[in-house]
Amino acid sequence: MLRLIVIAVLILFGSACSRIEIAYQNADSLLQYYAWKTVRTSAAQRDQWQPVVQTTLRHHREQELPLVIAYLDLAARIIREADGSAGAVCLLDGARLIYQRHARLAVDLAVPLLVELDAGQVERLARHTTQRQQDAVERYQDPDPQRRKEARRERITDRIEQWTGKLNDGQRNHIQDALEHIPDLTASWLSYRAQQTNTLLAMLERGAKAEALSAYLDDWWVHRAGTATETRQHWRVAMHEFVQLMDTLATTLTDRQRRTLETRLTNMREDLAAFTSDTPQPVKLALVPACASLSP
Repeated sequence: MLRLIVIAVLILFGSACSRIEIAYQNADSLLQYYAWKTVRTSAAQRDQWQPVVQTTLRHHREQELPLVIAYLDLAARIIREADGSAGAVCLLDGARLIYQRHARLAVDLAVPLLVELDAGQVERLARHTTQRQQDAVERYQDPDPQRRKEARRERITDRIEQWTGKLNDGQRNHIQDALEHIPDLTASWLSYRAQQTNTLLAMLERGAKAEALSAYLDDWWVHRAGTATETRQHWRVAMHEFVQLMDTLATTLTDRQRRTLETRLTNMREDLAAFTSDTPQPVKLALVPACASLSP
């Protein structure tokens, strides 16, 4: 159900600007369509949910988009002038803040709809989430360890190249070497998601109230409660090693790659700025401790 925030997903994962524009122009329709596709919402349910959708989108334009824009501005400045390691930590912590705020918005959006689902719709949601889990396992958990390792390397390399353009062989080799020290959290993430989804479905089957659903989803989506201790330890190691990877990789960027990165950040910032509210709420990344010394 986190996919309900279509806009947030597109922004946070750096989709093409044209896709962001299409999503924003059709946001309410996209959200309603996703809900219908997932659980076959009735016309009455969609009408009842529509004010929630509108309130959520207005909140996003007024409070979340300005934060994303501030993040892109800070990222561009860090690329030009900041200390590498401090900048990498700031960008990761800033991304975590943006994720948490969007996850909390997703909770507020999803609960009013979830609480109205009937037994047949809950069953349909169960089938939908089961299929998504199977698809994810097939995509990310190749039974052959070497193929799984190569696929992981290609995924991460492709995501970096979306921002920098083509990496050279030396940079690709550096990523491959770094990934040997970064724990692969895919299996534990899939297991955690299945566990949490099953609990949610059980709550819906029992007719859980809005307050209980909101508390549960906030724990899950925002705070990742229920994650195994070992997974949390691996996550901390992964974040530390990823900061090191980004820090080192930044020093190897060519002038062309740096220009490509700055251009893509600028283009995304300008496209997003066109959708902000006329009276946006001021939000600064100085709220993130790691960014305090870097924010203007």
